[in-house]
Amino acid sequence: MEKHSIEIKPITQENIRACAKLEVSEDQKQFVARNLATIAWAYVDPQFTPYAICDGDTVVGVAAVEYIPDNEDYDQHWVPRFMIGEQFQGRGYGKQGMQKIIEMITSQHPNCQRVRLSVVPENQDAITFYKNIGFMETDEQLEGENVMDYYIKSHIVKA
Repeated sequence: MEKHSIEIKPITQENIRACAKLEVSEDQKQFVARNLATIAWAYVDPQFTPYAICDGDTVVGVAAVEYIPDNEDYDQHWVPRFMIGEQFQGRGYGKQGMQKIIEMITSQHPNCQRVRLSVVPENQDAITFYKNIGFMETDEQLEGENVMDYYIKSHIVKA
């Protein structure tokens, strides 16, 4: 796997066009929201924040995090959107990008116990991808999608 200098950056006037142009492959489009929809969602939901996943100055993906302080402790931190552009897939950007997202969440919220996301059940490639990063499947469903959890190691209780 190539080592990239991945950074998670705010979406700005300078990079919004690059974010908007990124798309997944045709067979993935049924599973992933378009980036403009992700960016627009943040306009009306202050708990939802989109980010550009960058390798240097190149936007390689888009993610969004959601912090819901009114939820139970374990259910406050979500990654509702995550995508790597088709031309950048298979090169390690996804794994490194998600690791950087998790690092960003835990640095901003030191008491974070776990990071959650949901996946369309038919999207087996994404489920396998998230499992390889360390997410675990749960029995929960959210709007017809399977919920997966990533446990923050500093918060795992030793028996």
